[in-house]
Amino acid sequence: MMLYDIKHKVYYEVFNTARPKMKDAHQGRSWGYVYKNLNGQPTKFWIDFTHGRFMYFQVEDKWYRVQYLQSNDKKKTADVFKGALIDLILDGMDLKLVRGNFEKRRLLAL
Repeated sequence: MMLYDIKHKVYYEVFNTARPKMKDAHQGRSWGYVYKNLNGQPTKFWIDFTHGRFMYFQVEDKWYRVQYLQSNDKKKTADVFKGALIDLILDGMDLKLVRGNFEKRRLLAL
């Protein structure tokens, strides 16, 4: 699966995952969320600010995770060369969940 950013025309690879453990008790993790329009519906994208490089979201009882770009001190050179210049937390307010494989979509574009 992939997320397609309508405004910036960028694809983000999406992975199936289990529901993240977001407990009320402090376990060394801090969680936050941002609202984004996913397929025309407002959806919460949960962010693990302490340990993560992923945002988690739920669609029809299934949980998914997508990698987002962090601040410059945690950005890797490989992220820049892969074209990850847009921070998904701030940008990408209108998204579509698209079926398909990221590698196949990239090969079709060539």
